[in-house]
Amino acid sequence: MRYLNSKQVSDIIGVNISTLKRWTENGTLDCDKTAGGHRKFTMNHIRDYYRRNPDANNSADLKIEDISQKQLFGHIQNRDFKKLAEKLAKASLDSDEVIVSNIINGLYMNGVLIADILDYVVDVAGHIVEAQLSNKIIVHTEAYVSRQLLTRVVDGLCTEMPNGTFNGKSAMCINFEDNLPDIGVVMSEVVLRHSGYNVFNTGSHAELGDLSIVIQKKKIDIILFYLCNLQCCNAVVLDNIEKTKEDIHKIIKIAKKINVKVFFGGEGFLLLKDIHDSVDNSFLTYNNLQKIV
Repeated sequence: MRYLNSKQVSDIIGVNISTLKRWTENGTLDCDKTAGGHRKFTMNHIRDYYRRNPDANNSADLKIEDISQKQLFGHIQNRDFKKLAEKLAKASLDSDEVIVSNIINGLYMNGVLIADILDYVVDVAGHIVEAQLSNKIIVHTEAYVSRQLLTRVVDGLCTEMPNGTFNGKSAMCINFEDNLPDIGVVMSEVVLRHSGYNVFNTGSHAELGDLSIVIQKKKIDIILFYLCNLQCCNAVVLDNIEKTKEDIHKIIKIAKKINVKVFFGGEGFLLLKDIHDSVDNSFLTYNNLQKIV
């Protein structure tokens, strides 16, 4: 399980360490403690705090001394998704994992819906980076570094999931061999987990082997593909597109044979018109995915 320390939580909530300590002692904020007495927090500890204290953001205890953190906290409280997406794009390009984590985890802890975080902040940040790449402001390596960092932090939202009632169903998210980094697949996994699914993610460059055996063994109900159409997605470049189509056709054939639904997300789906009739559901946004699952 992934834990946050007191400093990380104080930055995201917007209180100082002494206030945080007092809150854990009087039961205002739950935490786990190590044998040595160190406080450890999960994101659900923070979300539970906000659910119990809807007026917490107006508390007189909120004293953020760092002006940049105060501004960031203000954007989170005001749900200023546009500004947060811009800051997230810059922080990811600067390899500033603290800011990237504070934005994504801060929104989550403050109760913003997962699909909204992904659609209006993370995905928009990705397109801001893509625009800079297209305009030759940055190079491909910088874009990869940005998306790898975003992927790593977003993946942290999967840690405690399913975070509600398990719906008894399982899903398998399949990434393509030439599709790196796989942030779209990870974001799809986050939505599925928050919808109560147990999720298996094949990751990048996975040797899929005999999928039919795995699907039946894991009792998979849904197979999900995600294919973006960004420059870092090598699976849709001319040299690889036919291989991608071939892989998809093989997996869909297996899924249909054993009565497993196939979902397909991302703008890359629009490039693969000959598979449209074989897919049970498609989605372009994570809010779309949230609705169909």
